[in-house]
Amino acid sequence: MRSAPPTDDVLARIRAVLDTPLEALELSRREAGWIALAADRVAFAPDDDRGWQRLQREAWLLARWRAAAIPAPRVLLDAPSHRVQVRERLGGLSGHDLHTEADHSPLFTGTLPDVHARLDDAPLSAFGETLAASYGELAARIRRAVTVADARAAGLDRTSRGTLDVDAAIARLDASTASPAAKRAAHAARDWLVALPPPDAVIHADLHFFNLCAAPDGTISGVFDVGDAGIDSAATELMYVHSLGSRFARIAMAAYGPIDLDQVRQAHLRTALDHLIWHGPGTPRHASIVAWATAAFERLA
Repeated sequence: MRSAPPTDDVLARIRAVLDTPLEALELSRREAGWIALAADRVAFAPDDDRGWQRLQREAWLLARWRAAAIPAPRVLLDAPSHRVQVRERLGGLSGHDLHTEADHSPLFTGTLPDVHARLDDAPLSAFGETLAASYGELAARIRRAVTVADARAAGLDRTSRGTLDVDAAIARLDASTASPAAKRAAHAARDWLVALPPPDAVIHADLHFFNLCAAPDGTISGVFDVGDAGIDSAATELMYVHSLGSRFARIAMAAYGPIDLDQVRQAHLRTALDHLIWHGPGTPRHASIVAWATAAFERLA
């Protein structure tokens, strides 16, 4: 269901801060607020003071990341009287350019391999290998940039990644067209999937390609959308790497450095289940999510 358009009050707040005509902005709803995209800037207009305080915590984190040579956006303007924050808009190859559920992806040579083939060691392109190494290096820099103690002092909370109802998600898998082998593997792994490692890092927590941009050679040139960032296990940051194939995962984790490989597998399987909850029957991505969960549990559980 599409959200209602922004109110006159929201438009007035954005207009007071941005010198771009409203008709030239791309407006979209973001949880408890609005985002206005201009060519080189992004304005965030939260609904209330709680949302404004969240933006202040995000600004603190972005500044810490930039100090650690992480290519995060700068906060260009804080306008508390209008409750609008403006950040720079990063450029480069976007998630639409890198997305791997189309017929072709620059990460792979030739025809896009299906999810099983990726986990069966489908080769990456030179671009894909560079991207994998850059991904692991970026995740490692994020981990080193902020301590858990500093994050807690700044008001950052635990991420939401630990709230998955594993039993409900496995029931959703059972009701899907996933293979019997995948369903058996999920049930066998149930207790392991519930037993989360302790939180020991400050992570982005949603490090997929639609929150990144890349240079033409595959080097990641920007990371943004930090609304999910917080305290969690370090392995949770790498929860997406296996979906890009076994080679991508190996290269990314080698670039990241020492990490518990079983915890990374667990994080990946949990996020596959989480996507089953969010993309149920009848939604546009349901079939591809079921295919992903099938391959993940057949190969990694």
